[in-house]
Amino acid sequence: MEDEIFDYAPRPSKKRVRQACEPCRRKKAKCPGEQPVCSLCARLGQQCLYADERRRPLSESSPRPNDSDLRAPRVLEDRLQNLEGKLEQVLDVLGGRNEPQRQAAPLVPPTLSMTGSSVSLPPWEEIVPIAELYLLYCESQPLPLFHKDGFLSNLQTRDAELLFAILALGLRFSYDHRIRADFSALVTGYAEVARSLVMKRVSEGPVELSTLQCLCILSLVDFTNGNTHRSSIHSSLAMNLAQCANLGQEPRSSTSTTFREERRRCFWSICLLKRLHGEDFSILDIPDAPGPPYPRSPARPARFLSPGPSIVEMRRSDMEDEGIIAYVVMLSEVFARTARYVRLHGRPSNVPPWSPESEYSKILALQMVMETRMPYLHRFKPANLSERSLDELQAHREYWGPWFLNQFMYHTNLCLLNHPLLLSLSLRNFRSTIPEIFLQHTSDLISSHTTWIIHFINYLEEKSFLVSDPVLGYSAAVVATIELQLSFTDNATIREQKRERFTKCVKFVQTIGERWPHMARLAHRLQRLEDAVSATYQSDPEAQNQSLLIDLSRFWEILEYSSNSDTDSARRLFGDTLYAGSSSAGTEVSQTSPLPAPFRLSAQEGDTPNIQSQSFDNAAFPSQDYAANSLVSPQQLTLSNDGYSILAANFFSQGQEFLRSGDNWDSIGNF
Repeated sequence: MEDEIFDYAPRPSKKRVRQACEPCRRKKAKCPGEQPVCSLCARLGQQCLYADERRRPLSESSPRPNDSDLRAPRVLEDRLQNLEGKLEQVLDVLGGRNEPQRQAAPLVPPTLSMTGSSVSLPPWEEIVPIAELYLLYCESQPLPLFHKDGFLSNLQTRDAELLFAILALGLRFSYDHRIRADFSALVTGYAEVARSLVMKRVSEGPVELSTLQCLCILSLVDFTNGNTHRSSIHSSLAMNLAQCANLGQEPRSSTSTTFREERRRCFWSICLLKRLHGEDFSILDIPDAPGPPYPRSPARPARFLSPGPSIVEMRRSDMEDEGIIAYVVMLSEVFARTARYVRLHGRPSNVPPWSPESEYSKILALQMVMETRMPYLHRFKPANLSERSLDELQAHREYWGPWFLNQFMYHTNLCLLNHPLLLSLSLRNFRSTIPEIFLQHTSDLISSHTTWIIHFINYLEEKSFLVSDPVLGYSAAVVATIELQLSFTDNATIREQKRERFTKCVKFVQTIGERWPHMARLAHRLQRLEDAVSATYQSDPEAQNQSLLIDLSRFWEILEYSSNSDTDSARRLFGDTLYAGSSSAGTEVSQTSPLPAPFRLSAQEGDTPNIQSQSFDNAAFPSQDYAANSLVSPQQLTLSNDGYSILAANFFSQGQEFLRSGDNWDSIGNF
């Protein structure tokens, strides 16, 4: 940017303050030194008193004390100052032995000049509240970057680029983000300064742990601002630096507990960042690094009404508890593999999804393995959400934030694997050989896990719990696409229910979009998808226009969370010599029709099979019915590439019998 001028020259230093006032000295705060009242005490409305004032000459009208009265307090004060000086020397020596020397935050921060305005670190009393917001709403939601206990106490010793990055992210949760007209420019300015400083440090050194922490935050900021390509560059750079520095191994030298914990948290945050943004990253990708221990997790908050463990929890306490953050990291591996599965756009394979060798089955098996590793303590039932008040949830966000993320990822994985659109495209080579049990399996999973996410959305809204993790918004968007597709049915009851659930999901995404720009764009994409699909729908199949198409790219831009195909992101980053433009839509059109509903036993008809789709009964939720035209079928599919459009006539057509007409339905499922 030619109009940007970076000025890192230090400003003329102020005259060193020889003595701090008593309130600042007691608080270990940096005293400006103005007399008779320093500016910090004036802002805080507290009495400002300097030690020298006790030794100033008294006026002639005042009674003069004798020498013994003056000598005693003076001697005590000198001895106290001498002890404080020795104590500081001892603490400095101990700190040098425990952990590497950290560069203190500069007194005069770097400044970024942008079109006549400058961005610099605000006063310290403004930085601390924003850092507290970051700790409350961003830490472990989703990235567990920092050790909570020492975060605020050592904040002033952290590098300037990290402070700017924390400001850029934490400001989104301040009150100013709604009332300040220059809020967006201020956040962008903080992020640009942080990026300039961290890149300068990478090129010139020394690279510190704070460098990697800053890259993680900048990657998250860029991703949520729609700069997905630059976000990927930042996270990949952080991972490469972590590999070069052997961050995946525990340090051999003796270090403090806080420093060791932040190394672990930084390593796993980089892994989590790569996975959540759609990259199938495995710890095995790092040679000779099994990975450090998982970050320390907060304990599950005790129940207010009955704080003791239940009989079931006590019976299963033999399983080692690695902490809720550890299970989020574990499940993120399944999330990343599912994201890769989605990017295939249902590309056909010679292996059907019900085969143990299929990617569908492998991901499903991996999720079940991860589930067996999580103790019962962190599951849904023992959480007793109905007994938790908003104050309880808010006071323990460090636990409930990762807990909700774990729940949403778990159900989202299963919704994506069994997404009607993806299944229809992946089954195109198998036409009339789909097993009935597979239809039942996918129908039950879609019914159950979309309802779970709707249940959590309702709960969070009822509790007025501020959702600060954008991944939860993506989960709601996935469910919204399913509910929209299932809403086009002749059954008025089902249609109304699906429309209501779709609207609820969109509203949830919009609320999160108030602080995360990419969620606001996602909500807009959902509304565009609804308009596009609704415009092509005709309730009468005979009247359906055979030339109308449904653009599948509108589905992919929602289902692909990483959205690295975003042309705007690529255009902003690459020049003309690299940018090749967006790919053109294919000319092939997929001709589809809905899958028939799985056969169920009707309660009214006893053992007589009935072609009716009913969801698996769940004690926690009411059952729901799915119409026969709820799933898209591979019948007459003529797709030779990824498929950019579907004939609306086939997309909305009634279910067709493509299974063999001579099948004995009484024998199916009775092995």
